[in-house]
Amino acid sequence: MKGIGVIGCGSQGKQLPGLLGPAIAWDKMVFFDDVLCEQHAENCFPFESFLDQRFADYDFYIGLGYRHLSRKSEILHQLQAANRSAPSFVHPSCYLHPTCHIDDGCLIYPLCNIGPEVELARGVLLNNSVVVSHNSCVGEASYCAPAVVLSGHVTVGNGTFLGTGTLVSNNRRIGDRAIVGIGTVVTRDIPDGASALGNPMRILRKPVELE
Repeated sequence: MKGIGVIGCGSQGKQLPGLLGPAIAWDKMVFFDDVLCEQHAENCFPFESFLDQRFADYDFYIGLGYRHLSRKSEILHQLQAANRSAPSFVHPSCYLHPTCHIDDGCLIYPLCNIGPEVELARGVLLNNSVVVSHNSCVGEASYCAPAVVLSGHVTVGNGTFLGTGTLVSNNRRIGDRAIVGIGTVVTRDIPDGASALGNPMRILRKPVELE
């Protein structure tokens, strides 16, 4: 069995052994996280050491959360350039339509529903109970918090964050690096880099910064 490396994990990364299931032995997992190293956690290495030759045969999962979406894209490109494996993980409780496509480095948490002709780009994270309906696309390193619902023909840009319970109506586009707040009902397009909130939705004059 290959070893498993979890990059930039923190507390969320420590949940991954349970998420990945009993097939993944704890002693086969290593974590790349500076904070955990400072806490003297087991099987932990400094964040930037994931490209060390010792781990050349590992599969890598990227545990970075919503505050570091741009960094996730950089890591995906580094892994690709080094010919390292970053497979996607889909929890067995999820429904995947046979015609959907999931690229490398995605994490799909329990009870998600991925419809026909859906495209998930590299590094997408779908938290619990997300619905991505037919003919929708989610861009690289985007993050959907629990219970997000994307109706049909929705496009989500790269590095975008959708807060818990966001509802997106048909044929909408949410731009690159956009931030959508908890419980927002998206009934019109959201430009690149914008922040939106509420029902009815309003676009904030000053975009929110995640970091």
